[in-house]
Amino acid sequence: MPSEPLTPRPLTESEVDQVCALDEIAFVSDPYSPELNALVRETFELDRMIGSFDGAQMVACACIFSFEMAVPGGRVPMAGVSWVSVLPTHRRRGLLTGLMRRQLHGLHESGGEAVAGLTASEPPIYGRFGYGQATSGVAMTVPRHKAALRLPRGTDEVSVRMVANDESFDDRLEIYNRHVDTRPGMLVRSATWARGLAADLPESRPGSSVLRVVLAERGTKPIGYATYRTKPERLGKGTVIVQEIIADDPAGYGALLHYLFDIDLTATISIDRTVPTDSPLLHLLMNPRAAEPRLYDALYLRLVDVDRALAARTYAAPIDTVIEVVDDFCPWNAGRWRLTGDEKGAGCERTSAGADLVLGVRELGTAYLGGVTLRALANAGLVREQRGGAVAEASKAFASDVAPWLPFGF
Repeated sequence: MPSEPLTPRPLTESEVDQVCALDEIAFVSDPYSPELNALVRETFELDRMIGSFDGAQMVACACIFSFEMAVPGGRVPMAGVSWVSVLPTHRRRGLLTGLMRRQLHGLHESGGEAVAGLTASEPPIYGRFGYGQATSGVAMTVPRHKAALRLPRGTDEVSVRMVANDESFDDRLEIYNRHVDTRPGMLVRSATWARGLAADLPESRPGSSVLRVVLAERGTKPIGYATYRTKPERLGKGTVIVQEIIADDPAGYGALLHYLFDIDLTATISIDRTVPTDSPLLHLLMNPRAAEPRLYDALYLRLVDVDRALAARTYAAPIDTVIEVVDDFCPWNAGRWRLTGDEKGAGCERTSAGADLVLGVRELGTAYLGGVTLRALANAGLVREQRGGAVAEASKAFASDVAPWLPFGF
């Protein structure tokens, strides 16, 4: 064992290849193909990658991706934390804590993103560092013989056309990005990220078909798309694996669903983490029970700078409250903050006034996008009310009328 702490430091270009090798070991995955290695390297931002070394060997690493995320009333820059790995031989030595501290303290000291986010392989780990679950999604498996739909008015006026994956790239990117501001938690897709998500590598389709794409069009204008794979079973028993479905209006969404739910020689439609908890699909199924919807956790958020983060979004109802934040890992956030705002804007400043609410920074991250209410957290004993009515007022102000959603992982 080393005699001194393995302090994380920035990586050099020559060390980046070790990141994928470490990830394969830490996440018990098959070796990356050269194509996958090249693809992920395109997304790396070298100046935002750190690692810990035992001699010349990388034993822990983490990186940040620069994203823009929709929040109530606008967008905020978000530090997307990813590729967090520790070599099994070096666990329980504080390496992960060192990585998290280097990232969060670095963001604060540099005036970087006020919000950090990640998708957690093991959620209990990241709660220790102040990350709270801010979005959920729905997975479901629908038997085709129980997949009757209540199609929206105008569905028959929308045509659906199959197109090649590469030929539809620009249309899909444009459709996706014009939807970002409709739902908190959605991330703007750069062309680099869109290419990565559209890549059809063998690792992406074990036992299933190539990625297939259908466009929904009104006249000649694309108004939606769906991507899917098919997995063959016994004749007539195949599965349609829906990867993404987005449309500008109910009729376009209905047309795409009608196509996906009526593919010959298939018996099951699998929708795996591709729809928000308030998806129209749940209301368009004649028999929603047949889908057996299952909740899953998605985006975990951490407020790096409470004041900047809370002032960067708007609020559904007027709010003027003093929040006392508990934050041991990032102590500059600890203390009392006066939050004022409404649907037009907000401000957040330190105050010596008495607290109306007391909560941890983890809970603040959970409530930040408005999908989990402060009332729900208070009912769980995670928010303490110091002034009567403060929870009701703040809960209404923080809430979003659509469910936050992270459409893709990073």
